[in-house]
Amino acid sequence: MTSRVSLLSSTAIAAAALVFAGAPSSAASLDALEKRVKALEKSGAGKSVSRAKSTMKFKVSGQINRAIQIADNGLTSEVRHVTNTNSQNKLRFSGTGKLTDDLKIQAYAEIGNNDSGTSSQTIQSADVGGNTGFGSTRFMELRISSKSMGKLYLGHGGDATDGIIAGGNLSGLGVAMSGGADEDLHFGSESFVTTGGTVVGAVKSFNDEFDGTRQDRIRYDTPSFGGFKVIVSHANDDKVAVGLKYGGNFNGVKVKANFGLDQNEANADRNVTKGSLGVLLPMGLNFQFAAGEKDLDTSGRNDPTMKYYRVGYRFKNADMGETRIGVSLHDNDDQAANGDSYQSLNFAVVQVIEPLGAELYAGYSNLSLTRTATANIEDIDVVTVGLRVNF
Repeated sequence: MTSRVSLLSSTAIAAAALVFAGAPSSAASLDALEKRVKALEKSGAGKSVSRAKSTMKFKVSGQINRAIQIADNGLTSEVRHVTNTNSQNKLRFSGTGKLTDDLKIQAYAEIGNNDSGTSSQTIQSADVGGNTGFGSTRFMELRISSKSMGKLYLGHGGDATDGIIAGGNLSGLGVAMSGGADEDLHFGSESFVTTGGTVVGAVKSFNDEFDGTRQDRIRYDTPSFGGFKVIVSHANDDKVAVGLKYGGNFNGVKVKANFGLDQNEANADRNVTKGSLGVLLPMGLNFQFAAGEKDLDTSGRNDPTMKYYRVGYRFKNADMGETRIGVSLHDNDDQAANGDSYQSLNFAVVQVIEPLGAELYAGYSNLSLTRTATANIEDIDVVTVGLRVNF
């Protein structure tokens, strides 16, 4: 380290001496400076830091997303300070370079922080701190892309059906209402209780958006053909996933449609079929519908089903950015047991703050559950106000 500092210092002093002495008056002066720098580099005995010629471009970005919640399970309520799991704190690192005009390679890493995450909170016990550092791996992969041949992913990241349900989301409400039918999954540890105080079970036991996931896999996306794109992936445990996506614009009307199939013979949820459709009209009115079904292959068990509906509106009425509002309804049946009927009603508003690259948001969710032979289950109500800042 000392050698490196000395080397850099000597080089800087040599350069400064020439600057303060005046601009070089001849080519000989420039040659003398160049020889001096080379001599200093050589005297570093290999301890100097150097970099091979490279066209890779390095970029760092991320976000911080914090919120305040008021939660009520029908018997008890509390105020808590949380990370919004719907879009947690993130750090992203990417290095991108071109091999040819058509072929590009990217090394991409994204790690997350979910300190006191909304999905870990529960009124029944003390708040959970979650991870206190950027430690959870979201993406750790190589991406090889070609305009003519498509895109190949190697490593940890989304499989072929990750984002299929939310793919129809054209509302711009992602920070407060994901569009993945999982607004309430982010209160997943919260438990339903009866009027008498008996714990029925956690929200996540009765609700599932049926979407894909991030995992170690190989994935290939075809180029877009007429707005259509096919995605295939293979993950550990021989999990195979196939997705079909479409995006189009018809006289200002934007349309997104997605369909996916997960197959995993080693898992009880061996086949999961799902899809979504989203429409955005020129005046800002937007709609989304999503549905899915699990093939449990379990004797005596109904296959769980999910349906999701949303209506939204987005408009710009202020210099700071667009305003977005929406309401959604989510139904999940037979998830934990035959006869279970879970439902959530959600409302959200997002105000974009363009000068800061930020979004101010608020949301309300009402979660309800009906179970065979379990009476008087209380609803769960959650109000959330938060701010996400990107950098």
